[in-house]
Amino acid sequence: MLRRIRRLATLPPGERALALQALWTLLWVRLLLWALSFRRVRAVVDRLAMAAEPVPDADFARAVRRAVDRAARTVPGSDCLPRALTAEVMLRRAGRPARVSIGVASDGRLLSAHAWTESAGLMVTGERNDPHDFRTLTVFGDAPPATGRP
Repeated sequence: MLRRIRRLATLPPGERALALQALWTLLWVRLLLWALSFRRVRAVVDRLAMAAEPVPDADFARAVRRAVDRAARTVPGSDCLPRALTAEVMLRRAGRPARVSIGVASDGRLLSAHAWTESAGLMVTGERNDPHDFRTLTVFGDAPPATGRP
């Protein structure tokens, strides 16, 4: 833990602020997913993430991706859904578009679900699994689908 704090201290100020925001948001999202139904969590995310007209920014999307990845190494149970919702809150609060997709495996395996976030044409979260392997069940947000990986 001390090593993580030291690494955090060496980050540039902007990236450090994003990492701390990601950690705080991810903790809240994990707690909400544990305590509430997904419908209620979605309503909270929508309220938290309100921002003006979104402006795509690939560099910011990459910075959010790094911040969420850092935070997820600290917060237990940070699988794809909490990461996707955390990235959405961070992107939308900063006035960036965000699209969260939830899908299930389309190859006949036992139920295998996945959530991912896209912004500025990039995969922000969920890149560990190829979203093309999943049939999209629902989409939240306003960003067009990603065309490439960051």
